[in-house]
Amino acid sequence: MRPQPVFILTALFALLQITILEHFKFFGVRPDLLMVAVFTGAFYLRLKPALAVGLFAGIFKDAFSLHLFGFNAVLFPLWVLLTAKLARRVSIEDNLSRALLILAVALLNNLIIGLALVYTGVSLPLGIFIRILILSSIYTALCFYLTVRVMAKWAGLR
Repeated sequence: MRPQPVFILTALFALLQITILEHFKFFGVRPDLLMVAVFTGAFYLRLKPALAVGLFAGIFKDAFSLHLFGFNAVLFPLWVLLTAKLARRVSIEDNLSRALLILAVALLNNLIIGLALVYTGVSLPLGIFIRILILSSIYTALCFYLTVRVMAKWAGLR
């Protein structure tokens, strides 16, 4: 399985994340397409290229975020490692179970980033924090579920 199409997909998702997805917000929240690209790499590539995709996506997300530079560059490869370890122990073959896994990881990712923002002194009301935590995670998992077959076929990862 070649990692080049996944890197191209990650760069494409990064550009979509900062440009077009501003118009597809749902209650002020948009999906995290870079996490979708990271999980595509984690499910379809070997560990080293998947870690590289995770690091590339994390650096790209950190470059365009306002706070906590370097946080996603650490978290995304960590999610790749944990997903690879879990995939060795538990069979995650169908797209629904993969989408549920990305939902759980997106919840954890948003929770960690939100708590880190609060810890650094950013004022974040509880209602907005919970809305971002829940809706963004569900939106990300839904985008993954709806696009995983197309991404895998386009990238030649099947």
